[in-house]
Amino acid sequence: MHRPARGFVTPLTVISIGVIAMLLLAALQTQGAVFSQSILSAFTPLIGVMILAAAGQALVIGTGGIDLSVPAAITVTGIILTTYTDGDASKLAPAIVIVLIAVILMGLVNGILVEVFGLNSLVVTLAVGLLAIGLGRLYRGKLLSVVGVPEPLVAFSGSNFGGISFVLLASIALAALATFFVWLTVPGRRLVASSASAAAGTLVGLRATAYRITAYAVAGVLYGIAGIMLSGLLTTPDLAIGEPYLLAPIVAVVLGGAVLTGGRVSFVATLLGAVFVSLLNLNLAVAGFTGGMPALVQGLVLALGLTLVFLLRDKRLLSRAFSRRAQGEGALLGSVH
Repeated sequence: MHRPARGFVTPLTVISIGVIAMLLLAALQTQGAVFSQSILSAFTPLIGVMILAAAGQALVIGTGGIDLSVPAAITVTGIILTTYTDGDASKLAPAIVIVLIAVILMGLVNGILVEVFGLNSLVVTLAVGLLAIGLGRLYRGKLLSVVGVPEPLVAFSGSNFGGISFVLLASIALAALATFFVWLTVPGRRLVASSASAAAGTLVGLRATAYRITAYAVAGVLYGIAGIMLSGLLTTPDLAIGEPYLLAPIVAVVLGGAVLTGGRVSFVATLLGAVFVSLLNLNLAVAGFTGGMPALVQGLVLALGLTLVFLLRDKRLLSRAFSRRAQGEGALLGSVH
């Protein structure tokens, strides 16, 4: 009996093909200029920021939640870097420490409200994000002049090697480290087990709730790092700095094969999903689409991605379909002979 091949078409395969297609489209639209050092040096750091934001979102989606506080975490980061330092390089290090404390607190509040009190993650993270933005605005006050981040941060964020941003290289290294942690370390496997099912994790003796709250806190750190790098790229971050990162990281994670009900996520596939979304936005910008068009397209891609992930993940239905077809063909041949 002929058995259908399994595992050939996977989310990783599909997103890899998608990235290649987006890259070819970008090359076609720009007549190859997308590979020039000037464009690469400006575009690759934005890919790195998207990867960091998507990696954090992947941790939360792995628990079965969705984090809508990402834009707020990035915006608050920009507020702290500009207001606290006032462009003074000597204050950059303490400002980064304050940023990390702030985003960890946001993540812990999100995690506790969702995992301990059982509140809906969408409502909680949106509310916490709005609260953080409000506090950030109060802390910022009324600035009489445009304030930039310290020069060392600007210099680092803009550094590149042959046009490939250090921010992108660092984000790729982080994705590799996260993959190693999840697959090959005991705490990583416990985090995955706890994320997939809190009840099952508790039954086998894991502190599932603590692990799941930790996922939110670590996600907050990743959002903070993304916000730090993005602030350095923009030099004068404003209150809208985080807006593009509400839907895009979710799209990147879903395109990487994650399911919104939770479970193991692939950071490599999430990285490729972030690259796809970044290239998609670039192609839309080159084609002249602005305003709400990127958000509309991202929404459509998210819907298609969810559908595709469902079809690829539900191998049992595919196996049953092939099995029934093979059995039907066998019965037909038997009746003929």
